[in-house]
Amino acid sequence: MNNKPPRCDSCNRRLRKNQHAFTLRDLQTGQVVGRYHTRLGCQVAAAKYIVPGVALHGTVYHPERCGDDLERCDGGLPEWAA
Repeated sequence: MNNKPPRCDSCNRRLRKNQHAFTLRDLQTGQVVGRYHTRLGCQVAAAKYIVPGVALHGTVYHPERCGDDLERCDGGLPEWAA
């Protein structure tokens, strides 16, 4: 079993638990299409999946330091989600 964090599909660096992360899933199958950092450079790579006729579900994961209600969130949301 691999306990290492997954890698960003854009920059190939690890998605650590203390970082914000963005995951795209196919809406019908639930299969992960891509995992990315929420940095703008990495988010641009995720845009290639946004095409007509494709239904995707995007989830932004926040680290624990952001708090339960995100009252201490220090950013990490992509510009289009703000």
